Amino acid sequence: KDLSDTWSTYYTAITQVVRVLMRLFALALDLRLTSFDEALEDHRSALRAVFYPEISEEQLDSAGGTIDRSPEHTDWGCVTVLQADDAVAGLEIRHRDGSWLPLPPVDGGLVVNLGDLLPFWTQRRWVGTPHRVVARNDGSRSQRLSIPYFGLVNRSTVLRPLLPEKDLDANDDRPSLPEISAGEFFDHHEDYAKRVKTNSCSQPV
Repeated sequence: KDLSDTWSTYYTAITQVVRVLMRLFALALDLRLTSFDEALEDHRSALRAVFYPEISEEQLDSAGGTIDRSPEHTDWGCVTVLQADDAVAGLEIRHRDGSWLPLPPVDGGLVVNLGDLLPFWTQRRWVGTPHRVVARNDGSRSQRLSIPYFGLVNRSTVLRPLLPEKDLDANDDRPSLPEISAGEFFDHHEDYAKRVKTNSCSQPV
């Protein structure tokens, strides 16, 4: 019961953090402060605990010194708020130039990543955050616990372009992305996430 109560309290608190973040995002996009409020009603955001077991030195040696505990990926919602293990490193984000930047653990800190939905919703103006978790012989091979909150909007939200065409990249000649529901995006998010980066804008069959 104590764990259940703590989990529920934390979920409620991070839900409020995401509401604040989404309002800040609205301002950053020159939208009304409350532009995302309705989309956040009746959301089905998920809170998970991800445990990474310890990697032995022998496993690292046989793998050449580095093991991907969680390979490169982007998340599939609007925004992810992560309570990372503050004692074990290993989380890295990919820079635009393709290099990997470590995110050292910060006691009491939160990590915020953009998911795949916002790049779609902003017609590619914003991008998701590619990230991974690796183990090396630098203290990052110990067992690790991460608690990500995957912030979602409700499935009935219509993903109409948030920005007028004049505010989009004039050098991007890719076609506009289709207007779909968030539910459709979630059901086929891998397809739609790829379409953000390609010329195709047809909907999946």
